[in-house]
Amino acid sequence: MNVIVVGANCGGSIAAGDLAATGANVVLLERDVKRKKPCGGALPPKALSEFGIPRAIVERKVKHAAVIGPSGRSVEINVRGTIEREDDYIIMLTREILDRALREKAQSAGADLREAAFVTQESQSDGSIRAKIRYRDGREEYLNCDALIGADGAGSTVAKAVGRPAVKHASAIQERLALPDAAMEYYEQRAELYLGDDISPDFYGWVFPKGDHVAVGTGCRPEHANRSYAFLEGVKARAGDKLRGAKRILLEGHPLPMSRNKKLVFGRTLLVGDAGGMVAHTSGEGIYFSMAAGRMAAQAVSGYFGYGGTLASYEKAWQKRYGAMFDFLEFLENVSYTSNKKREWFTDMCRVKAVQRLTFDSYLFKEMATVKPLDHLNLAYEGAISAVLNWWAVPRTPLCSAPPPITAKEAAIATRAALQAGVGIEDPSAA
Repeated sequence: MNVIVVGANCGGSIAAGDLAATGANVVLLERDVKRKKPCGGALPPKALSEFGIPRAIVERKVKHAAVIGPSGRSVEINVRGTIEREDDYIIMLTREILDRALREKAQSAGADLREAAFVTQESQSDGSIRAKIRYRDGREEYLNCDALIGADGAGSTVAKAVGRPAVKHASAIQERLALPDAAMEYYEQRAELYLGDDISPDFYGWVFPKGDHVAVGTGCRPEHANRSYAFLEGVKARAGDKLRGAKRILLEGHPLPMSRNKKLVFGRTLLVGDAGGMVAHTSGEGIYFSMAAGRMAAQAVSGYFGYGGTLASYEKAWQKRYGAMFDFLEFLENVSYTSNKKREWFTDMCRVKAVQRLTFDSYLFKEMATVKPLDHLNLAYEGAISAVLNWWAVPRTPLCSAPPPITAKEAAIATRAALQAGVGIEDPSAA
């Protein structure tokens, strides 16, 4: 069995390693193995054992999270599920280090890693695939395979080659900031989420701790992309003195798919991760789901050629395992993120212990949490009280309004200037 996997990232490398371990001949393509993919880098601890991630690359264990609403009111949350466990924390790591570790693991299993880009493909009369690839030196080659797995990101060339309809992409922008020791100590086990029109009209902003820096970022829909840089400045302004003395390491941006593709199999081509729209609404999480999809895709390919299974089993397995969770998170995003009043209501709901426990039950174990009847009543009561306070009884003025629109050219100039400067930010609160 010959398989091509396009994209040596977390999902592609898991698929390539799993297939190579079964004896398949696997070619793993990566356009640029040195590329640093922008990413928040958060994972549940179960991913370590489930996907063989080396514990040595874990940089932080976040045990506390703060949700800061539009008015500046903050909710402090301990990371723990309904039943307290030793691994009640969120793993933080740097994405290129994770990708490299999983890529090397796939190579150890027998995958043939090639630094080349996928160009196009065509189906043969026997159902196999003839793929055209291009190496970094410009040389082109045709490869034949029995199946092809596309794990090449939100702008997937593989998806385009099989005629998958184009989907809208959100824009994420992130800075890596080195902080003085005292500031890093504050973020040692803490992550922050910021909500408000000054942060993003669509999603949230974040400050995530890494080994020697913090990742500060935000995201927005395409229609607001020309304000991405201003939204990033909004996150830093809100964090204020906590980022005093920061030194910029890197400014980066990337697209995120805004909708899930329920069709993941096109003939003998399977889509994984961002290429399949596998980014969870509300949280923007994609790493775990990409790795899970890579494993499911590998199992479907192996079963199809070894045991007479069907490639469509991949779609069914994904939908059965995660479909309800993705649907719920999309609903929650639409309910909670579309206005400052709703974001303030969402912040208040984060104070409810039942909400905290159910949220982390789902996040840590990647299963929809079971809600008891009494919890339903409690959540309804708390939600109604919070809604009354936020909508009528206690009007609250957001800290900041949305930044003014700028042109795409102005945004590009600002970003380019920041990259060229590469200097420290002495007082981010004044940004």
